Amino acid sequence: MSKYSIYKKFAIKTALAAGKILLDNYKQTQKLEWNQKQHFRTKVDIASDKLIRKRIKEKFPTHNIYSEENKNLENKSDFSWIIDPLDGTIPYTFGITDHFSVCVALVKGKTPIVGVIYAPKRNEIYVAEKGHGTYCNNKKIKVSQENNINHVLIGLDGGKETKYFKRTNLAQYVKKLYSPQGITCFLSSGCASVPLALTASGKIHSYMALSLEQWDMAAAVIINREAGAKVTNIKGKQWDIKDKSIIVANPKLHNKLLKIIS
Repeated sequence: MSKYSIYKKFAIKTALAAGKILLDNYKQTQKLEWNQKQHFRTKVDIASDKLIRKRIKEKFPTHNIYSEENKNLENKSDFSWIIDPLDGTIPYTFGITDHFSVCVALVKGKTPIVGVIYAPKRNEIYVAEKGHGTYCNNKKIKVSQENNINHVLIGLDGGKETKYFKRTNLAQYVKKLYSPQGITCFLSSGCASVPLALTASGKIHSYMALSLEQWDMAAAVIINREAGAKVTNIKGKQWDIKDKSIIVANPKLHNKLLKIIS
């Protein structure tokens, strides 16, 4: 039994149970509750959050819990569960894509040690434990080794507007990435976790976002690190739990992307 396997097994079972709630309510008419200017939630976000929090409190009552949909639970523990009960509420609610998921991460101190991203409509579950690699549906996966900048498919997301970040800032990065020495194309899906998971599996080559929350990224960080990716903020510093930005790619490609956007 590995060091963190008890947490990994718990995270998998919990994500699968929450994902069932998502599937059971998929494409049903949802009442939208706007709790921020640019963010809404539905009864599904709330139900999924309630299930995950209940399970954590029962199994690990001394741990901290940080979630998009509820108040933080501070127990002064070194272990923190960081959860997004429904990442991709917009594509989920409106049926735009199958890019939505349940994200469950366990962080020790400031370092993610277990991460699970379950994309139920895609029937994909991505799992990583520190020091033990990354798996999708029990098959080991690795980040793409593509390093020709002109061949790169990158997920690009402006993220949420805050007093520190304006969404118009995205334009300067688009301009640089579309410069003659830049990438061929990029995409954004209204969901951070699934493109990040696809980066870990090598299906797209990179992902970059300018303004996200910790629950959008924590599970994906360990998933990508264990798949061989370099994970930093957009300034090139190793990603920290307090970071709002993220850029993920294999080390060679990562360095080239940083040079373009800097």
